[in-house]
Amino acid sequence: MVIRTLPVTASDRDICSLVVEWSETIAQGKFSEALEMFPFEGTWSAELLQRTIQGYGVPEYDESILDMLEAWEVKEFKITSIHGRNDVTDFIEKHIVVDRDHLYGLDPTQYVGMVHYNDVPLSGYISDLTARFHLKKVDQSRMTLEFLDIHVM
Repeated sequence: MVIRTLPVTASDRDICSLVVEWSETIAQGKFSEALEMFPFEGTWSAELLQRTIQGYGVPEYDESILDMLEAWEVKEFKITSIHGRNDVTDFIEKHIVVDRDHLYGLDPTQYVGMVHYNDVPLSGYISDLTARFHLKKVDQSRMTLEFLDIHVM
């Protein structure tokens, strides 16, 4: 798969649609394909991404995860489809936040903002996992998302 890009002038809605596409790819269990959509920081692999989601934000599965699974009455944590939600439009508007005003120390010659995908849906529930992305310039007219991490906020 080729890295997904958008015009630098893309709307927040277009950026959110790309995040939704990434989330839906993971919901289908296509972790490699999701990682191929964007460049990423660090040493992410399909296996690490899957384990981090299953571990509720950490790749090391511990006893607290078993308690959470039991409390949620699910067998495993996995990202579930946004499109299956009754409140899909409202969910996207409230939980995928595009911030072009604050670069938080990023080089403005390379970056144009950040995206926080908050409350990632897990196993049919709203979680407190957040996936973070930079908005990174590919050239003067195109940008992509750069995957940073997925963790508990």
